[in-house]
Amino acid sequence: MDLVEKLDHVAFAVRDKDAAAAYLTNVLGAKEVFDMEWGGFRFTSFLMGSGSMLELVYADDPSSFVNRFIDKRGEGVHHLTFKVRDIDEMIERLRSRGLNPFDINTENPLWKECYIHPREAMGTLIQFAEFPEEEWIKIWEQSKK
Repeated sequence: MDLVEKLDHVAFAVRDKDAAAAYLTNVLGAKEVFDMEWGGFRFTSFLMGSGSMLELVYADDPSSFVNRFIDKRGEGVHHLTFKVRDIDEMIERLRSRGLNPFDINTENPLWKECYIHPREAMGTLIQFAEFPEEEWIKIWEQSKK
C-alpha cells in the first residue's frame, strides 16, 4: 500500500469567509460541515457530493500567515493536503528524494503533519497529514448538535 491515501482537501486563503462560503455553497453546492479555530487562524471545511473537501482558511489578525499570504499572492489556493498512512515514513521518503519537509508536527495524535515548500512542489504548498479520519467525522457530527 502506498503512503499517500488520497487528496484530502484543497484550502483557499480568503479575507471574507462569508463571501467565500456563499460562493462554495451557492455556486458549487458545497455543504459547510465544520468551522474551527486552530493556532491563531480559523478554517471552515466544506463537503462536496462526491466526498471531496474544500477548506477556507482566514484570520482576523493582519500579521497572521493567512493574511501575509494574501498580501503577497492574493486570495486563492493556499495549499493541497494529502492524507498519508504514516507521517514519519512520508517525511523519510521526502528527505530520501532530496526534499526538505518543514513545520513538522507529530505531537497531536489527531493531526500529524509536515509541509513541502512551493519551490519544491510545482509552485504550490503541499501539506501531508496523518489523522484518524473516523475521529474527525465524530468531531464534525458533534459540532452539528
